[in-house]
Amino acid sequence: MPEVKQLIIFDLDKTLTRRDTLLPYLFGFLIRQPWRVFRTLHLPVAALLFKIGIINNTRLKEIFITAFLAGTSREEIRHWSDTFIDRLLARGMRREAIDRLNQHINAGDYTILLSASLDIYVHDLGNQLGFEEIICTRAEWKSDRLTGLLASANHQGAEKVRQLDKLREQYPDATITAYADNDSDIDLLRRADNGILVNASRKTRQMAYHYEIDNQIWRN
Repeated sequence: MPEVKQLIIFDLDKTLTRRDTLLPYLFGFLIRQPWRVFRTLHLPVAALLFKIGIINNTRLKEIFITAFLAGTSREEIRHWSDTFIDRLLARGMRREAIDRLNQHINAGDYTILLSASLDIYVHDLGNQLGFEEIICTRAEWKSDRLTGLLASANHQGAEKVRQLDKLREQYPDATITAYADNDSDIDLLRRADNGILVNASRKTRQMAYHYEIDNQIWRN
């Protein structure tokens, strides 16, 4: 176990990136295999069920992944992920966020990418960005094909807090700084030694002000 004094956690979507990554990943794959559009016709109904509270975010995510990706081979996923990551790095990242990440890396801090998005592209993206460790939602495989289900907890909200608590047990002497943008990350930011909200909505900024969480705006 390396000695860690400064442990830095970054969220991915809309913190390091300009926008969400999962839906563009899914729709980008659909363009490559347009016949799958017939498997997506029920998704507006699923989104409505989520909005009115009948299904949760985890189930909604599985429904979307199943519609777009179920049955896809590892080779197909690898080829699309490589293309998607190249495009994201070229024009989808927040410049100021990457500068902040690189400052931490150059300072010798231990950097962790903690994301609710899928490992099928987040792992390779995190490695290319220079993170020491990547923690994210894992997709389930069966016979080298995606099932559409999750093989881990959905790393959102309370699960991110649980992951932070595990990291604190692993690195009890470390000061933990966390960067995130969403209202679901407020508890994560409160639990960190230094929680920093970035590029958040007005509602989330108000929540951060209530809890005395640092609030920053990072330009594209």
